[in-house]
Amino acid sequence: MRPIKKSHVGDTICYMDSLGNMVNHVVQDEYKPYSEAKMPLIGDMGQYCSYCECRRGVDSLAVEHIEAKNEGGAEFAWDNFLLGCSVCNSVKGHYVVDGNCHWPYINNTFLSIVYDQTGRVKVNPNIPPLSQRRAQKLIDLLHLNRHPKEEDLPSPKDFRWKNRYEAWNYAKRYKKFYLLKKINVDDVLNFAKVKGNWSIWFSVFEGIDEVLARLISDFPGTCADCFDASNHYAPIGRNPGSEDPV
Repeated sequence: MRPIKKSHVGDTICYMDSLGNMVNHVVQDEYKPYSEAKMPLIGDMGQYCSYCECRRGVDSLAVEHIEAKNEGGAEFAWDNFLLGCSVCNSVKGHYVVDGNCHWPYINNTFLSIVYDQTGRVKVNPNIPPLSQRRAQKLIDLLHLNRHPKEEDLPSPKDFRWKNRYEAWNYAKRYKKFYLLKKINVDDVLNFAKVKGNWSIWFSVFEGIDEVLARLISDFPGTCADCFDASNHYAPIGRNPGSEDPV
């Protein structure tokens, strides 16, 4: 899951509206109605679900409350917003934030979760035990491990596993063409941004620094501090020195 560096109240976010106008927006403490925060959020972190990473149309993304409104979460507060697709938003439901779950704006969630070519996700076994438990809670919260060959089956409308599977195959193909010098890094990034599933592209292009650097810089809101530029952009803990360094 792509780690996000979310803008703070008072920061300026630039985004383009449907008429092609560039808007310079100063982040507000509250948005009433909260739907007014959608375009600033898209400008801040791209047109992607904050959880499954799929690219969605503006109309198909929702302002997602990290802590559910009907469980005491602040309904209008910028600090309680991310972007969610209809599936992740529905599956997550009425979650009460208790500090025991990894979040893409707090943790290096790319370090938390491992992706594979079948569209499955699992907890990274190489992070500390406490971090593993909190990463698993994130997966369970969103049912990200739903897969046709697992006990937790996806609903008929849940194509998240298939989107990951298809993105992996696209990324492998683009990596092959890139290594053969039939395409360049701009070609890779242009398609990756259209397809989404950032973590899949970052996983498949492991070791190819030119592409990894652009995946970090070209996807809005990606937390660059979560990757070691001096070590081939290896993921690193976002909270060093804490009980959960991830």
